[in-house]
Amino acid sequence: MKQHYFFIFSCICMMLATSSLNTHADDFLSGTSHTGIDNLNFQLYGGINKSANENLPMSEFSSYPWSGGVFLGMGQEFNALWGWRTTLRYNYNKSRNVQQCETPDTWDWQSLGLFADATFDITDALVSPKRRGARLNVKAFAGVGASYAFGYPKDIPLSYSASYSTKSKVVPAARAGFDITYRINDKWKLGMELSHTIFADRFNGVKTGSPLDMRSNMKIGVTYVLGKKTPKPEGTDTTIIYDTRLHTVPTLPFRIPNSEETKQRIVEGRAFLDYPINETFIDSKYRRNPEELKRLRKTIEHALFDKSIRVQRVTFHGYASPESPYSNNTRLAKGRTQSLKQYVCKRYGIRESVVETAYTPEDWVNLRTFIDTRGESRRTKDNIWYEHQSIVETPEMPQYVIDHRDELLRVIDLNMDLDEKEQLLKQVGGGEPYRWLLQYVYPGLRHTDYTIEYEVKHYPVKEARRLIYTHPEALSIEEMYRVAQNYGEGTDGWLDALLIAARQYPDDATANLNAACGCVKMRRLTDAKNYLKKAGNLPEAAYLADIIRAMEGKVKWKMENDKVIITENR
Repeated sequence: MKQHYFFIFSCICMMLATSSLNTHADDFLSGTSHTGIDNLNFQLYGGINKSANENLPMSEFSSYPWSGGVFLGMGQEFNALWGWRTTLRYNYNKSRNVQQCETPDTWDWQSLGLFADATFDITDALVSPKRRGARLNVKAFAGVGASYAFGYPKDIPLSYSASYSTKSKVVPAARAGFDITYRINDKWKLGMELSHTIFADRFNGVKTGSPLDMRSNMKIGVTYVLGKKTPKPEGTDTTIIYDTRLHTVPTLPFRIPNSEETKQRIVEGRAFLDYPINETFIDSKYRRNPEELKRLRKTIEHALFDKSIRVQRVTFHGYASPESPYSNNTRLAKGRTQSLKQYVCKRYGIRESVVETAYTPEDWVNLRTFIDTRGESRRTKDNIWYEHQSIVETPEMPQYVIDHRDELLRVIDLNMDLDEKEQLLKQVGGGEPYRWLLQYVYPGLRHTDYTIEYEVKHYPVKEARRLIYTHPEALSIEEMYRVAQNYGEGTDGWLDALLIAARQYPDDATANLNAACGCVKMRRLTDAKNYLKKAGNLPEAAYLADIIRAMEGKVKWKMENDKVIITENR
């Protein structure tokens, strides 16, 4: 692409000239009455094009054919540096588009293009803001668009050795270049554009190894600016806005948390184990039991990670689904609860004396809740250690169940023998709603809820620094605060410890206050305000809110003894 080096060389020279111009510009070139932001404007340019076959050597540059074109453009700047422009371009083109210079034939065609450009004001980028808006201005632009090529010659061969097409077509294109303007007055500018365009048209019809054709353009014309900037009266000074924000961080009102004399913890879970029909023993390989037992173990082992942890109380409450006789469901609920108790106690060495069991033979309450809420109550969140954030344990309730929802609830609410109630439930809607409930809802009613209450020891700072990332639930707020202090104020570990404490104890005012202080220290004011909302009515929280408002410049303030005093609300 040697023949296009002249364009690149011209661009470099243009940028160097712009830099020199803005370094040494005199008052004649300055735009002191302008903001440097161009209003909506229209451009009409005309000029010359340069087209050539990519295979022609640089030595034949002088023989490349010249042609011409015009464009109508519209543009505006978003700010002093960046803007946009759209252009509609017509070009009359000539080319020696032959392979390996087989023939000196020159042929012509026409093109119509529409482009959208992004513009960057080089002149304003190289000077201070108060010197922007110079009369002589250079912008760089780059854009994409489409070009419609037409009017190919029918009687001139484009190539003797490569296949080609003279059909008209729309092709994608991209372009870049510079636009140089001189402002005559507030309405008119003289301009010159130097650009380079790449077309995906396979050398204007000739099918060769390269899919691209390139064309250099130089245009001159005028720009008309819409709107008129109102000049400031002579002698009017520009208003100076002073930054009244608090930039230094004063002493922050951290609060030392109270220590826990006894660190009591509790973990809760729900196990959905599958059992063979009428059986109560746990088969670890049956259906989805491997996954459920793994989740159960993960919950317990996470809580009992330290051998020094003392389990104080464990409860199991088993539930069965309300099908089959009530007496049999009583046997199943009781037996399956005992099976899970024995499994956990044996695996983790928990004394049976601290274990309590209970059972509900038929879980009518959860069945009713499921039907009443149309299934929303069966969405289980990750607080019971599912691998994913949420699991929908049943499909969406079908319409034929929804249609009989009121009748199903009426039967469930009847005060009668439970076995007779079950028979009535089977008859609702011809039995179809019951069959769907039996298949998709009843399995989830066969579950065991469990809680483990245990006591955790107090940890020294060295060990607490490790646990705060792996087992934050084992640490108290006071221990986490000591970890933060151990890292040193302002460090990443210091902020981590404060934020982890607030996440682990989201309802604790002291933990949230200290997290807010940490965020203020690191100038994360939005995060600080979010934590401060949970800091309650602590006096330290009210003072920290004043500090934040002063740092945001929303109040007038003064400093006395390294303390922020609000003097006036804005």
